[in-house]
Amino acid sequence: MSRPPAPPRPSGSPLRAAGRPPVRYPAAGPLLGVGRSLLALAQLLTLLFTSDAELFPGGPRCGGGRLLTLWCLGPPGGAPGARRVLAVLGLLLVISGWLPRWTAVLHWYLTFGLTGTMAVADAGDMAARIGTLLLLPLLLGDPRRWIWTGRLRPPVPAWRGAGRAALLLLRVQVLIVYAQAAGSKLLDPLWRDGTALYYWLHSHYWGLAPALRPLLDPVLANGWSVRALTWTVIVLELGIAGCMLAPGRPRRAAVPAAVLLHGGIALCMGLPGFALTMVGLVLLACADIGPLGPRWRPMHIRCNRAAD
Repeated sequence: MSRPPAPPRPSGSPLRAAGRPPVRYPAAGPLLGVGRSLLALAQLLTLLFTSDAELFPGGPRCGGGRLLTLWCLGPPGGAPGARRVLAVLGLLLVISGWLPRWTAVLHWYLTFGLTGTMAVADAGDMAARIGTLLLLPLLLGDPRRWIWTGRLRPPVPAWRGAGRAALLLLRVQVLIVYAQAAGSKLLDPLWRDGTALYYWLHSHYWGLAPALRPLLDPVLANGWSVRALTWTVIVLELGIAGCMLAPGRPRRAAVPAAVLLHGGIALCMGLPGFALTMVGLVLLACADIGPLGPRWRPMHIRCNRAAD
């Protein structure tokens, strides 16, 4: 007696056969690649335009876990130029987007080493250190050769879950940073009455560049315009924090807000590295978290149908 013919196998992947979209890696969109490249670019600019005497007065701070960083390997003070060249080449590799699985480790190592051993690390440096650390579980499961590739094979489910958790933590970090920044301003009477920006931009240390004073001094001399600018800063910070609670496309409204806010800071106060770092973190926080999808149910349905 001949055996009955086997039922036809569904074409394509089991997920498509079950009428579900294929599983995509959480960060397959372009925001991830651009965001991490901006973080690396900020560190690169620091190395290219800041001397060792300014970064490490008295030498790098080496102690504890910092002994394994690039700036503390080998004899103290030995070959600082070679270390700088290696760091620059490593950051250029990160910016290129090649092999994100492995360059993520290199990115965190270089960022941690630089921010941990330099004399004074600002808030942007600390945020970059946390951001590159959270990129590790997100990218270690990324099988792409180039981070700019949109389509890819999904990693194992454990890495997909780790990537989702890392993006959520990045979002929480950005929310806390901007909510705290806006909240501290609201507690300051100068920010509440709208005059704080006037004093900040006329500060000897943080103030406007001499080339911009003829353009912006008339704006800062007007009470209504300076109040509008001061409150615009607070509104933008609150808006970025609020966007972190929104889903999908509404969350991406944080990107132009961050570009406007930090672009103005970089232009007026001369802080391009800080601006690139914060815009990069906002881009990372706005990266898509795709559907992870059920893992075994489509196969289960297919086996049951074959048994019937």
